[in-house]
Amino acid sequence: MRIAYKLAYVGTNFHGFQYQPNVRTVAGELFKAFRSVGVDLKKAKFRCAGRTDAGVHAFGQVIALNMDRLTFPRVLNSQLPSDITVWAWSEVEDEFNPRKAKRRTYMYVIPAESFDISAMRKACKLLLGTHDFSNFTKGFGGRKCVRTIYDVELRVDEGFVILEIVGNAFTWNMVRCIVSALREVGSGHRSLDWFSDMLNPEKHKERIEPAPAYGLILKDVEYD
Repeated sequence: MRIAYKLAYVGTNFHGFQYQPNVRTVAGELFKAFRSVGVDLKKAKFRCAGRTDAGVHAFGQVIALNMDRLTFPRVLNSQLPSDITVWAWSEVEDEFNPRKAKRRTYMYVIPAESFDISAMRKACKLLLGTHDFSNFTKGFGGRKCVRTIYDVELRVDEGFVILEIVGNAFTWNMVRCIVSALREVGSGHRSLDWFSDMLNPEKHKERIEPAPAYGLILKDVEYD
């Protein structure tokens, strides 16, 4: 059988999700837990919805693997450290790959400053639809950076500015680069016209440094 699990983790003390020898990663801790309950990882075809970077958190990460018998979340949690929690499961089709998601939702939490929230919200509206996010991506550009954004919300809550963004997929560091650009607009250092130009890399090419990893949360991953 193939089982999908949803899990949450605090990314502060991890060197990212993907397994790396000799450093602490989310996948590394999961592998140890699955081995402890008798899963043969060589046959498991382990997959995840996204390989979050070092310091990035998750509430709705999805993993899937083949197992001879179901292991309930409470059993896995007894073998996992306190900064990882498995909280849901479902049996899925044999070919299910968590990376082939319909929608992904990320949150980014920014300490509130003297931002122009109205300007930031106007910039958020410019993100809606399909765009080439080459200027908001680290490592590559071109067609590989075309993504569709379905919904964006910016709210202020208890001294924090919270961005919630829903899209079909996100490129490397895309959300963190968007946050950096929104901060530039909110602080008055850059204009809405500049933000709009950033969404048109054929006209305007400019790389922007991503915001820190610690504010980013993979909130949810959805499937058909």
